[in-house]
Amino acid sequence: MSSVEWYRDEYKGREGELISSPEILDRTGYTRGTLSKWKSRHADMPDAVCKKWRSPESSPGRGHGAFDLYWVRSEMEPFLEKRLELAQVHTKPEDRDERYHVVSARRREDDARVAWIIERETTLKSELTKLRQEREFIQHRSVDDRRFMAAYERERDSSAIEERSRS
Repeated sequence: MSSVEWYRDEYKGREGELISSPEILDRTGYTRGTLSKWKSRHADMPDAVCKKWRSPESSPGRGHGAFDLYWVRSEMEPFLEKRLELAQVHTKPEDRDERYHVVSARRREDDARVAWIIERETTLKSELTKLRQEREFIQHRSVDDRRFMAAYERERDSSAIEERSRS
C-alpha cells in the first residue's frame, strides 16, 4: 500500500491532471538527478503537488521505500518544453546520438544486472529459509540437550553424594 503526502490539497481526487517523475523521465530522457536539481536551478519550475511512496507491488523494478513526485501536468509541460528546447539549442545532434547509444547500452546492462539481482535475491531467499529452518532445528535440539545434560549432572551429583554418605 502506497502512502501519499499532499503539498497542494486542492488536487486530491484530481490525479488525472498530474504528471509523475517517472513519466517526466521517460518522456524527456533526463535523469532523476537532473530532475531534483531543477528546483534549485530554475525559479520557474512548478511546485510539486504530492509525494507518493512506492511499494514493490506498485512499481516493480523502481525500488521499495523510494517515492515519486507529482506535478500539475498543465503547469509542468510548458516548463519541460522550455528545458527540452534549450537542451536542443545547446546540444549538437551528434552529441545526442552518442548519448543515446551510451544510454541505451547502459540501460541494457542495467536491465541485465537487475535481472541477475532478482535471480540472486530469489536464491538467497531460498537459502535463508533453509538456514532459518536449520537454526530452529538446532535451537530446539539444544533445549532438549540442555535438559538432558542438566538431569544427567543432577543424577550424577546425587549418586556421588549417596556414595560418599555410604562410605
